[in-house]
Formats: sequence, C-alpha cells, structure tokens
Amino acid sequence: MRTTLFKGFAVLLPLALLVAAEGIVRLFGNEPFLIPVPGEPEYQTVNPAYAGRYFRGFVPQVAYNPFLKQKPDTALRVVTLGGSSAAGYPYPFYVGFPERVAARLRAAEPTRQIEMINLGMTALSSHVLRDLTPHVIRMEPDIVLIYAGHNEYYGAYGAGGATRNRRLVRVLFWFKKSVLFRRFERIISPPNRSDRTMMAQSTTDVSIDRDGPVYDAGIENFEENLASILRSLGQAGIQTYVGTLAANLRGQPPLGTSSAARRAWERGTEHWAAGDTAAAMDAFVEAKEHDPVRFRAPEAINQVIQRLTGGHGATPVNTGPFFDSAHTDSLFTDHLHPTARGYDLIAAAFASAMDKNREEGGLDLMHPEPSPLDAAYARLLIARLRLGFPFTEGLTEDEEMRRFERIVDVHRESGRPADSLAALAVMLQVPIYEALLEAKTQYLADMDTLQALSHMRALLYWQPFNERLHTQAAELAARQSDNLAGEVMQLVVARAPSEVNLNILAALRLRQRAFRVSKILLEEIETSYPESPVMLYNMARYLVQTGDTLNAEVYFRRYQQAARSGR
Repeated sequence: MRTTLFKGFAVLLPLALLVAAEGIVRLFGNEPFLIPVPGEPEYQTVNPAYAGRYFRGFVPQVAYNPFLKQKPDTALRVVTLGGSSAAGYPYPFYVGFPERVAARLRAAEPTRQIEMINLGMTALSSHVLRDLTPHVIRMEPDIVLIYAGHNEYYGAYGAGGATRNRRLVRVLFWFKKSVLFRRFERIISPPNRSDRTMMAQSTTDVSIDRDGPVYDAGIENFEENLASILRSLGQAGIQTYVGTLAANLRGQPPLGTSSAARRAWERGTEHWAAGDTAAAMDAFVEAKEHDPVRFRAPEAINQVIQRLTGGHGATPVNTGPFFDSAHTDSLFTDHLHPTARGYDLIAAAFASAMDKNREEGGLDLMHPEPSPLDAAYARLLIARLRLGFPFTEGLTEDEEMRRFERIVDVHRESGRPADSLAALAVMLQVPIYEALLEAKTQYLADMDTLQALSHMRALLYWQPFNERLHTQAAELAARQSDNLAGEVMQLVVARAPSEVNLNILAALRLRQRAFRVSKILLEEIETSYPESPVMLYNMARYLVQTGDTLNAEVYFRRYQQAARSGR
C-alpha cells in the first residue's frame, strides 16, 4: 500500500509543481486576449501582444477597436477574421474593408451602436484563425466576417513552413495555452530579429508545385480549419459571411520560375492587347495557378469557400463581380492587397450579402480618398515590400534597408507635410496618431479644411474617446455636405450622441437629401430633446422636402416658439 502511495506521489508531485509554477508565472506574465481600455472602465480591446505567440520576433499589428464589456441588446457587434487583406494592409486598419462595412452599417442605421472588431492580422493562416475562434465566440458577436486563404502556404504555420502537419499544429497550439510553455519555447527557440519583410521571413518551401504534397496540404488545412470555424460559429448561432478571395491577375506577372506560368502570362498579355479580355483573364488566372511562389491563393481555396459555406449555414460572399476585369490591376497595391478603392469594393460585396444598405437613402457611400498621410504611409510600406523577396532578389538585408532609407529620405524632403510625417511614422520615429495630429494641425493652419477633416477622420479611430477632438471634428463637419463629413459625424455620434452632434448629423444628411436617414435621426432627437429648436427647424425642412407641408407648418411654429423663448 505504501509503495503504491509513494509511486502515486512521485508521479503527482512534478505535475503539482508544474501547475503551481504555471499559476505563479501567470500572475506576472500572462497575455490575455482582451485587455481593459485605460481610462474607460466600461470598454475593452484586443491585446496587441496576444498574437506574438504565433510568431518568432514579430508581432502583427491589430486594429484598435474598443468595445463594451457588457454588450447592449440593441448593439450590433461584428467581428472580422482574416490576414493582412482583412487588416487593411498597406494602409492603417480604418482604410480596410471591415471599417468600410461598418461605415455602411452606421449610415443605414445612424442611431444604432455598431461595433466593428477587426481581428485581421498579417500572415495569419487558417490554423491561427481556428485557434482564435473560441475567443471570438466569447465576444458574443452578432455577425462574423471572414476573408482568409492567401496565407495557407507562407503564413504562420502554413503548409510551406517548417511546421506543416495540421495535427501537430493543433497539439502545439494546445501547449501554447501555457505561459510556462511559451517562456520555455522562447528560451530554446529565441526570436529571429530581422528587418526583412514578413514575406521574406515566412517562406521555407519557396517553390510549391501545383501537383505536389505541400500544395495539397495547404488546401486540406484550409478546408479542415474553415469547416471547424464555421461549425463552431454555427453552433453558437452567429451569422457568418465568408468572402471569396481577389488577387491582382493582370498587373502581376508570375512571382516564381515556371514555364507553364510564364507561357500563360504571355498568352494573357497577347489576348489583352488584341481586345479579348475574357480570354486574357482566363490566361492570367492560369498563370497564377501555375505560379510556384504561392502568395496568391489558388482557385481551389475559393472552391472550398463556396462548398463549405452552403454546408454549414454560412453565406458565401462572391467578391469577383465587384472587381471589373478592365481595371483590376489599378485596384491593387501589389500582388493581392487592394487599394483603398479596392477595399471599398470588397466592403460593398459583404454589405450586399448582408443586405444592410439596401435603403441607404441615396447616400454616396463610396470610399473617400485616404488622408494624404495614410496614402503616403501605404506607398512607403509597399516600396519596402517590393525591395524584398519575391519582388527583388539578390540583395542583402543591409542593401534592402539602404535602398528603402533613400526612398524614405525622398518623402521626408518632399516639402509635403503628409509625406514627411508618414516617413517618420513608418520608421517608428513617431506614433502614427501623433503624425496624424500634426498633419491635421498643419492643414488647418493652411485653411485646407477638406484635408484637415480627412486626418480628423483617421484620428477618431486612434482616439475615439477624445472629447476635444469630437468637438473640433463636429465644428468642421458642420460646414460640409459631403460623405466624408457624414462619416466623421457618424464616428463622433457613436461615442458622443449629444443633442448638438445628433443635430449636426441630421442637418448634414438632410442637405444630402438622405431622407430616410434624416427621419431616423430627427425622431431620435425628438424623443430625447422634444423642444430642441434645431431639431424642430430641421424637422420642418424635412417635412417640406418630403411633401408634408401641413405638419411642416406645425413644426415651424413650434420652432418659432422655442426660438422666442430662448431654448
């Protein structure tokens, strides 16, 4: 009996010590998925350090999307999953398609609280998205948007990397839940510090044959992981929309060396020159399919999306028809990341599937141009990308950086404030929100209110609780009638739905003749502020413009009385 007890104690003691050590380490070094927002106790946000567990020496940026700890019943919470195209690369996150979807939702339902939580991050494969899904479910979203599949070969734990067995990846992710394991992992496999791009760092099998086992593994991994994600979200009762993937076909020659890919590309170029665009696009797709450097998802990924969504109650979102083949190359910044206009087209595809903007009241919801600073920031990131593999080969890491620094110097010395400030932000010499603040100040000093407002719009994402910024943005937007001003006011109202801010937005939408939206806003103001003179005046205007002159006269009289009484 004693021998049995002693053996049991000998086995259990190390386990107990490990559990105790895990508990102690967690007290001082845990990385929770969600963290509180400083100064805003009701809000939380995604921990930017959390994704570091999936990479060595690199932590992808995550969107700053504060959301309420206790979700109101009336709020609409949307979570987006995906890689860098979901994150909005090469732009800051608010230029990407998730925030363009949110802008449409806010425009259609201007008084409803819309929470967009963008979990898109650079180089995330479906393995990581599957691992994040339990966190997503605990966030209680009403809707999940998925735009993923480009990273199945070279992304984190992709089939072209060192750890390619999907069962091994699942076991490894289970162990990564332990803080002690992650600490031990960093000791035995220290971070790889490099200034090379993630594309250059993330490849092991550079050339992947279309008929080879690595190619097949990428498709199989994606299918199994997506099926698991959709099954989990479906069981939780969450509406899910999965977008098919777009890529630059006409504007991107094959990235790898393949005679089949090169011949297809040349054939596509000839067809295009002859005016046969349909045959040309078919050939460009074929060139992508044979391209052995697989940063662009093969068509088999889109086929998996179409097949699985129907079987799991999710909705497929076909982005292809929104990209006109005659202009596709101008809708991408590189091989697969869209321009701001391209991101807006992806958002239009998702919004159309969600059917939330069907009655937007005549608003022009197309993407306003990014602020000059955001545009310059994107140009610099793409310039850095193109100096590395697979776009430029044969350069050492130092040579890449020297060439990039010369490009940065050109921006810094251009004489344009946005360019020089973007250069500082890209080189991490100032945070991007400080650069935006300085750009906004300079454009205001130059009386360029349009560009000042575009930088304010960006700042409202970085500083959503800045009351002074709310006031300044509302004052500037009140003088405008375009949709940029409308989006700025929607962001202000989302955090500060005061009588003044609601009236500014209602008046702006009325000037845009968005009558359905104007009515929603005016009725909301009337419920809380029934004697608001501005509301009464705008309600009279709304009724005149929609043909109800009898009630317009009633509201105008009430406005006169309120104005005389000095309310």
